[in-house]
Amino acid sequence: MASQGRRFRRSEGVASTAYRAGHLFWMPAGSTWLNRDKPRPFALATSFSGDALGTLVYGSTQETEKSSGAVFMEVAPALRGLNRNGLTRRTYFYPGMLLPILHERLPAYSGFLGKSLPELRAALRVALGIGRGSCLGPDAPADSCRGRIVAVRSALARDIHATFAVVLTEPGYSAQRNYQIILPVYTRFARKAGTHDLLVSASEWPTIVSAGTDRILLPVPLTQSIWHDDDIARETDGVRGR
Repeated sequence: MASQGRRFRRSEGVASTAYRAGHLFWMPAGSTWLNRDKPRPFALATSFSGDALGTLVYGSTQETEKSSGAVFMEVAPALRGLNRNGLTRRTYFYPGMLLPILHERLPAYSGFLGKSLPELRAALRVALGIGRGSCLGPDAPADSCRGRIVAVRSALARDIHATFAVVLTEPGYSAQRNYQIILPVYTRFARKAGTHDLLVSASEWPTIVSAGTDRILLPVPLTQSIWHDDDIARETDGVRGR
């Protein structure tokens, strides 16, 4: 589950193809940290092309994370027609397991989720804990991490160029401390905020994160999943999120 090998490397001269949410890809064995053992299906959650980062949702025929309370979407194989998806067995897609990816690292897509796309979007919203409050809320499950600011381990910090991150994971599943969706927190940055970045006042953040800076950049396209024990060094007392 280690985070090594997750850096984003760009290459030159790659032709740009537009992909849209719902495209399904079989990622070769070893091409991502989520499928080092064998090829696995991933569904694209965001439409993108060219230089942008896209976000993939992990797929598996196993019910492991489902049994732990993770939100999922079940998809049956469709071999023909506009909804051909390239799957050979019933597959669970887990939007609590997200992978940012460069356009150039995607193979040819195998199919399209079609009618399942609205369900994927709904499941993704649940996985991100949108509208679910933080772990300090009166209705938050015991041991929830939702909204908790965490310090990440050095290997991951080098990959994402950030020391701290905010846990976005749905409150109930976050308490399992399996996969956690995080948003890196940048306190030093050499570029202006992009279209999909959030630039916020550091005064609203705990001193442990905001010391020495007046602005904090939240790079939304780098929202990704990590493995709690391998990648999180400690959970701070700070909490953000609604």
